[in-house]
Amino acid sequence: MQGLITLDFGNSNPHAGLFQKSTGNWELLKTVPWKELEIYLNQFGMNPDNSQFVLCEVRAREDELLPYQNQGYLITRVREYWRGEKFAGMPVNYARTLGEDRLIEAHYCYKKDKTPTMIIDAGTYVTMDIVNEQGFVGGYIVPGIEAYFSAFSQGDQLKEFKLTANLSSDLPHATMEAMRDSYSAFGSFARETIKSQNIQKVILTGGAASLWESFFTGPVQIEKHLIHWAIQHWMTTQIELS
Repeated sequence: MQGLITLDFGNSNPHAGLFQKSTGNWELLKTVPWKELEIYLNQFGMNPDNSQFVLCEVRAREDELLPYQNQGYLITRVREYWRGEKFAGMPVNYARTLGEDRLIEAHYCYKKDKTPTMIIDAGTYVTMDIVNEQGFVGGYIVPGIEAYFSAFSQGDQLKEFKLTANLSSDLPHATMEAMRDSYSAFGSFARETIKSQNIQKVILTGGAASLWESFFTGPVQIEKHLIHWAIQHWMTTQIELS
């Protein structure tokens, strides 16, 4: 058995993807929370002799990685291959501050299909990145749904608000509705960007992907495990063959 463990250390909720190569093809067995990784490594018979880690990180967790390093797992880090201006054959028109998660997802879409694409990763923060035949050409970051609503707790007459119903396109007539439905402004901004950048495809991922799907009238593609497939693709097509 040949195994690969893709690690996504984002701003919150770190998780892992467990891949196995069978009859020449890679299969995603399961995605698991970081704290449950050891359980599933044992369940699938993955160990340092047959599997390795690939790490994409926004927030470092070196102390948590140490036990696996001590067990003998090889860890390949995306950051060691990111030099700026170009990444694994993809031109990058962005500063070195570009997060590894955005970089690796863009690379996956660029290599798979050079169609002008907007990648919306709706997690703790929402990134809206543009990939076309010229590579990664830039993007935006806006608050995630929970971060946005928690900001209202700073107002004397407002309270922290949690989304309990779908957003509405109707003009609000109450404070709670106004707080809730104003988030749709980010959806409007995304639609305008799609027009201005001549985007042909929209890919949604992240925990709030279904909410963002409601912002669009045309077809969108939801890739629940985009980050893990992107890491796996980079590792197996760019690193193992180099």
